[in-house]
Amino acid sequence: PWGAGRLSDKTAARCEGRSLSYGELDHAVRSMGGWLRSRGVFPGSAVLIVLPDSFSFLACTLGCVLGGGVAVLIGNRMLQEDYRDCIEATRPALVVASPGHSALAAAHEAGVATLALDDAALSGLLEGVAPVEAHPAQRDDVCLMLVTSGTTGRPKVVPHTHGDVFAVAQSTGDFMALRQDDVVLCSAKMSHAYGLFTTLFLTLQAGATAVLDPDKPDAVNTLRLLADEQVTVLASVPALFCLMLLAKEGGLRLEHLRCCYSSGETLPESVHQAWRQATGLEPGLGYGTTEAMTFVIGSRPGESVPGTAGRAIPPYEAVVVDERFERAQPGVPGHLGLRGPSIMRGYLNAPEWTARAFAPDGLLLTGDMAVEQDGVFTILGRMDDMFKVGGLWVTPVRVESALLSHEAVAQCAVTGGMVGALSLVRAHVVLKSGRTWSPALEKALRAHAAQRLPEYMVPADITVTPDLPLTASGKVQRYKLRQAATACPSSMPCP
Repeated sequence: PWGAGRLSDKTAARCEGRSLSYGELDHAVRSMGGWLRSRGVFPGSAVLIVLPDSFSFLACTLGCVLGGGVAVLIGNRMLQEDYRDCIEATRPALVVASPGHSALAAAHEAGVATLALDDAALSGLLEGVAPVEAHPAQRDDVCLMLVTSGTTGRPKVVPHTHGDVFAVAQSTGDFMALRQDDVVLCSAKMSHAYGLFTTLFLTLQAGATAVLDPDKPDAVNTLRLLADEQVTVLASVPALFCLMLLAKEGGLRLEHLRCCYSSGETLPESVHQAWRQATGLEPGLGYGTTEAMTFVIGSRPGESVPGTAGRAIPPYEAVVVDERFERAQPGVPGHLGLRGPSIMRGYLNAPEWTARAFAPDGLLLTGDMAVEQDGVFTILGRMDDMFKVGGLWVTPVRVESALLSHEAVAQCAVTGGMVGALSLVRAHVVLKSGRTWSPALEKALRAHAAQRLPEYMVPADITVTPDLPLTASGKVQRYKLRQAATACPSSMPCP
């Protein structure tokens, strides 16, 4: 839509107080396509893009795709060895990163051409470059590669096609129904599927305005952006919704906000209700995966059932299956599977992981345990995060939700643990400001949980931590908590 004359003067994006119109974006994208072509990036060539959310990210990603290239998107806060692995896997013709970034060093080691780029250098880079027209790509041509967020510590590369992008734009565009007068802020970065389809695909498709935040999202800065930019649509993750509530315990005044969405993990019922009380807005819910590149399950604002993920979003199909890949009975937990038009064909150069990701009939196995009742899906947690106590399955999300409803708990994550041969439930909690740990508080938390959970789910061990390890997209890395608890098994805080 940015090429349309009626939108040429409208603001497409704002970043750190600067504005970029649709006309300026159109020129930057086509010129970047021309610059990349002049540097040997031809149709089918990969470009590894390691940039913060910025005008440079928009121009480089869209310019690459416009020219028929493949934009490989990876977060800019990874380790140099991660970029080295990604370069080896994707064999890019060019690596684009901020000046001085470790991805450039990884590229030099691999003998790959580089471009140090930021918004200050963008206009100078493109000055005098002849814009190019869009390459006549086919629907099955790969145009994007995303890197999974690594909640289990094993990121993988996921290719997506032009057809996938169009499917996302249609299905999730209808679901979120952004308007041309909307100002959209997504706390997930555009190097991740959630940020990519919300900030880039859907916002530009609607002719709306995207607010870009180059920094790592935090509660204070997000609240500032919501007010300063008069944001109307917020898309975020449970951890940040929780932190924003804590940052403004006296109440949130967000007069311009008309709707908000939560995704990434299950939004705890207590946080869902607290946000509604503080803002007057009920969050919409979305569930998706990097492998699908979009929401496949969800509920619109005002239609959500707290604690659930919602219903399958047409044309996607969601199904809970048992260990034989047969449909589980309603109310019976099982492996969540998906079918739909934007689901990947397989991981890049990883046939063993691809084989594990699909059932014999082609159903994508998400790695999440879920339960379905009357068409409504509840995500119980990652299969890797589920564990048994006394032969019974423990749902970390359910235990976390119970503890989060206590007035002293700011954040919580639950993992399994062992004492000798006995398995147990271990809770890792972040206390609210002004609260201190004590045996009395530990006893109170267990009593609080016992009123809301079956006996076997009540935490036997509660560990206090200053914060929780998160992926760049805001998901809790429970595997790191399990590792830390193994090294320091005491119920008191680790030094």
